[in-house]
Amino acid sequence: MYQLISRDQITSSKKIIGTEIIKFQKSFYDVEVLQLYQEENKESEYWEIFDCVKKDPIVYKSFDSIININHTNIETFSQKLTEKLILIFDAINAHEFIVISHLKLDFFGNRKNEFQPLKNVYTKLETIVGDKSYKEAFILNRDSLADFVEILFWLVRYDPNIPEYIFFFDADEQVEFFICKYGNMHFRALQKEQITAEQWKNWGCTIIDVEHDNFTEDGNITEREILM
Repeated sequence: MYQLISRDQITSSKKIIGTEIIKFQKSFYDVEVLQLYQEENKESEYWEIFDCVKKDPIVYKSFDSIININHTNIETFSQKLTEKLILIFDAINAHEFIVISHLKLDFFGNRKNEFQPLKNVYTKLETIVGDKSYKEAFILNRDSLADFVEILFWLVRYDPNIPEYIFFFDADEQVEFFICKYGNMHFRALQKEQITAEQWKNWGCTIIDVEHDNFTEDGNITEREILM
């Protein structure tokens, strides 16, 4: 099940999720860039991107980890990642999930990239949203988790034109994570520690301090193209 929902509905009704987006936007907010938009009479476009930056955050604790799932076969990576996520969600009794980006930017980036796995997931995403552009949020359940993890993994790895941070949250606002282009999970427990180091180890995952690409020796992602 997929549900399309506005960013404002999520960030207004889910105060912790809203705060996470607010904090990211405040860290990216740049007065000099705003001035450039103003000089081109495009100020409204800037504020559309930073749709939460003027809102007030709430206060709570959070606990960050970078998790390597120890799987280097890129063809089966999204399946293996989904298996690990199910373990996490079982542990916190989560069944519904929210996907939202840090800035209000299009989930569709460089459609001119001919790399076949990227073309495949863009076709799937287009079917889900019923359009070739989408800047809002998603609600999904466990039945749609595998497909969405596959879509986001290939998008994040091979299309730098999409939002840099696309977050998964459980609907009860217990955890948050995003997958980076290297295939690592940047995990944040919200309000309290949700997963212990022993649990990660038992699940075959490693908490890391230094990131490296999981699929190449030199970290060179040759099919990753910036749209000029």
